[in-house]
Amino acid sequence: MERYTLTQEGRARFRRMETRAHIDASAVTSDFKLLHYFYEHGAASVEEIEDYTGLSWSAVVNEIGTLMNRGYIEGLPE
Repeated sequence: MERYTLTQEGRARFRRMETRAHIDASAVTSDFKLLHYFYEHGAASVEEIEDYTGLSWSAVVNEIGTLMNRGYIEGLPE
């Protein structure tokens, strides 16, 4: 089971988003939910994120791909 974790940039991005989310509830998006999970729990698998966010498996995989392309999360070696 592959696991993912936040990069330094991902941690910084989450902190910026968290500030905005406290001001504007509409700022809570699926990428915010994923970054929040990683920030609070550390490394996680797709299944763990799926359970936490309520997003479908394919939505989680797509979001992980997007966040990896942006440099916010990275895969961990198995």
